[in-house]
Amino acid sequence: MNIGSKIRFHRQKKNLTQEELSKGIISVSYLSKLENNQVVPSEEIIHLLCERLGVSSLQNDEQELNKLLEKWNRSLLWKDLEAAESFHDEIKKRLNETDDLTPQLLYKILFIRYQLIHSDLASVRTNLARIHNHYKELNDTLRFYYHRYKGNYYYAVHQYDNALKELKEAETYYVLGSVTNEEERADLYYLFSLVLTRLNMYRLAIYYGEKSLSIFQGVYFQQRCAEVHLLLGICYRRIRYSEEALKHYEWANFISKSINYNSLTSMVEQNLGYLKSVMNKSEEAIQHYLRSIELKESDVEGKLNSILALVKEYYKLNRFNQVRYWLPKGLALCSKEVFPGKYYQLSYYQYALDDFPADFEHFMKEHILPYFKVNGEQLLYAEYSKFLGQYYQGVRRYKNAAFHLKESNSIYEEMLSL
Repeated sequence: MNIGSKIRFHRQKKNLTQEELSKGIISVSYLSKLENNQVVPSEEIIHLLCERLGVSSLQNDEQELNKLLEKWNRSLLWKDLEAAESFHDEIKKRLNETDDLTPQLLYKILFIRYQLIHSDLASVRTNLARIHNHYKELNDTLRFYYHRYKGNYYYAVHQYDNALKELKEAETYYVLGSVTNEEERADLYYLFSLVLTRLNMYRLAIYYGEKSLSIFQGVYFQQRCAEVHLLLGICYRRIRYSEEALKHYEWANFISKSINYNSLTSMVEQNLGYLKSVMNKSEEAIQHYLRSIELKESDVEGKLNSILALVKEYYKLNRFNQVRYWLPKGLALCSKEVFPGKYYQLSYYQYALDDFPADFEHFMKEHILPYFKVNGEQLLYAEYSKFLGQYYQGVRRYKNAAFHLKESNSIYEEMLSL
């Protein structure tokens, strides 16, 4: 980093104005030019500015600190949180002793990964804005990390188009910055696959997922291998490649059980249930859902997903006593404010059990379908539009039925073409 950029960084770190830093040393206009690397200051000016900033030098050797930052980054990538905390404590001590801007910026960017792991999204948003103020001072490697974690943030807050845009930038800077860490590339491809899945671009998601899996297998990152296998299974199921989906689910199940990754095992059981349901193997699907519930323990949303799936499966089999048993258990875990998507789906089955009372049509057209449309849940919109069309067929309102069934079929066809 240039001297001027370092001076500006430390001035802002000390919350000093240009007037406060320059007073009695140089003019404000000269300091402004210096901070923008338009002039080269004398050693005397540098010394005086350093004294006021409370830093010893702007030329320290930071090799040891950079090594610590690399180790911290790797422990975060591998989710070795105990080691990560140890490295973090040491890094914070050393940062107070350094005057080099590069490790300071790298720390701030890597700290975003730390905050993402701890789900501190409000702080992530704040720190991304702060780093953006130093964007022109970031080298290509730092820009790779910046865009990669910004994409991660957008994924976490469900802004998938923005996430994809940031990941494309990250992919560019991975090459420009000559990043040699293959694990980082694999993790980038995995996040690409996650985002593309959310955007219903399943074939492209499979492309990135397969590339990610190949690298993770090479470095024996079993936890991530299991996660990628699960994601690939979901993608193949969505495009109706059942045998490929089953292969990946079984690998995910085998790996997650071998490393005691129970939370993932529960998700695999859930998705095996979905697959067996599509394959018209309802009894097997039900057993997978029940095992998933047993594994989820304190995971309320995960448990709710499995209960909803059970309700759907039992309703399909006309086993209404079981529907009545599980339906209130699901509704007790959600509302219009808490997990509203699940609430609306379960509410549909409550209406169905009650033989579609008078306010059913209003609830579907004014609440359920608008909610799924506004939130970009195309597959759920198609599913419940189809249900409404089938309801209209039953009451002989064929024009309405044709509209909703056609709308549903158009969405399904579009999904299959992606």
